[in-house]
Amino acid sequence: MRVFIKDYLLPWLFVIVFWVAIWGLVPGKEKNLSLPNVLSVFVLLPIFLLGALCFVGKTLERYGYSRGDIRRLPEIIEKTHGKLYPAKEIFDTIASALVFWGLFSTAVLLTENPLWGVINALAMFALIFSFFVLLISMVIWVVVFPLSLYRIFTDKEPHRGLIDFVVEYNLVLTGILLAVRLIALHAGDISAPHYIMKLIAFGRNGQVVNALFELSALNFLFGLVGFYGPRRIGKGTALILTLIVLGQLWVAWGLLFG
Repeated sequence: MRVFIKDYLLPWLFVIVFWVAIWGLVPGKEKNLSLPNVLSVFVLLPIFLLGALCFVGKTLERYGYSRGDIRRLPEIIEKTHGKLYPAKEIFDTIASALVFWGLFSTAVLLTENPLWGVINALAMFALIFSFFVLLISMVIWVVVFPLSLYRIFTDKEPHRGLIDFVVEYNLVLTGILLAVRLIALHAGDISAPHYIMKLIAFGRNGQVVNALFELSALNFLFGLVGFYGPRRIGKGTALILTLIVLGQLWVAWGLLFG
């Protein structure tokens, strides 16, 4: 238990203390430490931890354990620490959940009403994730595209795991972007907390949203060609993937500098 407490439990507790300290440093007029808001923050903590434990359960299954072995988590971490990857993955999963809890709770504390606070936090994350379509394109440029070209010219198919990553995450992020666009167009004129108003303004910015949709379509097309191209047209796939990437760069340039 010594390793679990020292290298895992204490760092997780430090993340919680860090967020509490950050909230203490925020100027009084910027935060709302009403009892409902504070209670909402600490109700959210077990919800985020339960979500993290669901992902931890999947991690354990990948390494030959069962979901029920979550009860033996300290023991498993002690056994795998420094030897196998599960311990690090479990640590990162729970730490990430605590970071997101802190960000979410910060958005809640910036509003007077806990319900508006939760909606404000959801709006903040929706705004961030909407731009992640561009991040998927960047992953393609830096990692997936060069590796795919190498594998095509060495008579191998592009890496399936990377292509799966591009297609799956791109679909999820496009769904979020579409939801933001529809909400913004049907929201009408309202007075709401900061991030909700920013989300609506973003969703109504047709130039930016349309550029992100174009990037999303090109991301999906890249994945589709990466899946089926090598079997049908062989090395000609490299030319098509290059043209798709050039199209992505053109759209991204217009989005960022146009």
